[in-house]
Amino acid sequence: MSSAKSSRKTKKRSKSNELLKNKILAPIIIAFLFGGILGYVATQPQVNTLQTNEDVLESQILFLEERINELKIKESELSQSQTTVNNLQSQITSNELENEVLSKKVSSLNAEITILETTLQDNKVQLSTAIQEAEISEDELSKMNTRLDSITKTIEKFENDKLLLVELRKEIPASRFEAHSHWERVKDIAVVSDPTLGPKIDKVISMIDAYYDWLDQQPGANSTDTDFFNWIVEGNISGAINYTSEIGKFQNDALLAVIIRMDAAVSLVS
Repeated sequence: MSSAKSSRKTKKRSKSNELLKNKILAPIIIAFLFGGILGYVATQPQVNTLQTNEDVLESQILFLEERINELKIKESELSQSQTTVNNLQSQITSNELENEVLSKKVSSLNAEITILETTLQDNKVQLSTAIQEAEISEDELSKMNTRLDSITKTIEKFENDKLLLVELRKEIPASRFEAHSHWERVKDIAVVSDPTLGPKIDKVISMIDAYYDWLDQQPGANSTDTDFFNWIVEGNISGAINYTSEIGKFQNDALLAVIIRMDAAVSLVS
């Protein structure tokens, strides 16, 4: 009996303890859950803000990377532009020096032609007199007449050569119309001095329109470096930029033709 009562008391105490534990744990669990919910509610906006900031930063990084690539391309274009400008400046300097040399050479040739022409005229007179007065064979007479004819033709060519040298000393025309007029006139003179100069001056004439079309497209003062770079590239692609180089080649060939004739004249009077 006593043990049965004791057992019942023990069971009652156990149930009481469990109820007590449940009463204590329930508020704790509820408080924990409530705290967790509050924490989620409180931190979620921060998490969203951080995510948004991260997206913004990634977008800014991509933008900056694109800008860096663009700047690298710009830097490369500027470097090429500078190289092209340096080459053009070098070419301009070279052309100025060549023009100075050409001018001196033309002056020198003019003076030498004048001396040779005078000498040839003297030889022509002496030879004409000798043919009239000398008693010589038909063969010798034929040789003297051939030489006299060569001297006469050379003198005539020298007159044309001097006109050609005058034209070679002139500046490159500033306008398209003047350029066509100038080089057609030069051609008329040049082919008389040496017919092989015809195709060479034709090449210069064929480039006139392309050259002045290119000049008309020159970017204005407010244009960018890229605009100037593209303009120079276009001049190279079309070949317009080589117009002055072709003029230089023709001038050298024309001078060579005159010098060859002068050498031949020297042999006639020696």
